[in-house]
Amino acid sequence: MRRSKSNGTSKSKPEEASLLSQLSEPLRDFVSDFKTHGKSVMEQVRLENPIKYLELSAKLAQLVATLKPEPHAYSECETMEDIAVALLKSCGVAEESMTPDVIAAADEANKTFIARVEEIARAAGGEED
Repeated sequence: MRRSKSNGTSKSKPEEASLLSQLSEPLRDFVSDFKTHGKSVMEQVRLENPIKYLELSAKLAQLVATLKPEPHAYSECETMEDIAVALLKSCGVAEESMTPDVIAAADEANKTFIARVEEIARAAGGEED
């Protein structure tokens, strides 16, 4: 938080939507189009202009790196369902594919994983619950 120099009161800086949130819809449209036409277009560019192909490849790689989920995404989760959604996102599942059944299955898988890790911790001499 920033403090005002004049009276010492704090002002909250309005939260800005993440780049991913701002570009979500246009990116989905692009991804859909790229799924349909991307491979053939990239093959054509590679054959006709290998230098341009390498430039495009580098830009796409940079975009993918930029849009990776933030490591602290789980710290913002408030429910087990939020964690399940974050897990699905980290595995590349598109939000429109996250049906209630898919989210419930991911939540159940996460609970199974946590239970198993707790068993391992107990066997290794970790603290009891």
